Amino acid sequence: MDYRFAIRCWQDKAGSENAKANVFVGSTQVLTEVEITATSADSPQVIAWESTGLTDPKNDNSVTFAVKVVLANEYYVDADTDRNIWINGFGLITKAADGAYKQGDTTITDFTDWTNYETSTVPTAVTGDQIASDWWSGRGDTTFFNIPVWGGDDTGVTMTVPIAINTCKPAE
Repeated sequence: MDYRFAIRCWQDKAGSENAKANVFVGSTQVLTEVEITATSADSPQVIAWESTGLTDPKNDNSVTFAVKVVLANEYYVDADTDRNIWINGFGLITKAADGAYKQGDTTITDFTDWTNYETSTVPTAVTGDQIASDWWSGRGDTTFFNIPVWGGDDTGVTMTVPIAINTCKPAE
């Protein structure tokens, strides 16, 4: 199955460069040093990519992916000068038999518009460098909390994300 994925994110800008992210689906790197230019949760950036030949949805139209994001250009001076990436959404679009990406019966061509993606309510797990092992537990299943991606040992942050294909309402 082929998918178009998206992450909604922004950066804590520090130093002379924007934050850069390496993104993986499973163990496959799908984006290399993609630049994060947005600097506010109020106007996040959508980064998108295509991954082909992945798991088909189950009989209930659900599918789960492990998506990892690594800050590729760590910059830290002190608590006030620290480059980070923040994630507050994950979505996907499936490729139809006719080769077009669709949400329901609608063909999608604008992959920067967050409302075009089917979105997960929340990841079932979030792990990573500098994130306490119990950080995600107990947060509930109705709100996608802002997920920090701090620089460190290239572990990054891995989100385990379940999505119900063609049944999720678009993000608001």
